[in-house]
Amino acid sequence: MSEQLNELKSEYTDKLRRLKLLEAGVDYGEIDTYIKYLSADKSSEIEKQAAELVADIEQKSNFGDAYCDDKKVWNPFKIKGEDEI
Repeated sequence: MSEQLNELKSEYTDKLRRLKLLEAGVDYGEIDTYIKYLSADKSSEIEKQAAELVADIEQKSNFGDAYCDDKKVWNPFKIKGEDEI
């Protein structure tokens, strides 16, 4: 009985983590990538960790986008006088 209860609790916690990640804004296809970063067992703690994780993801993705859009980045492979396509 105890083994079955632990299995149900583990399944419930996993589904709750997936739900909180979805509610926080993670795409459905990326849930398996980010679920390993949630370690809490209580609903409020899981929600807090999911929100912090999404904030970190957004911050890092915004940093990379701004850098890639910068046209004055040095390109060592560009030949002088060659126009960009």
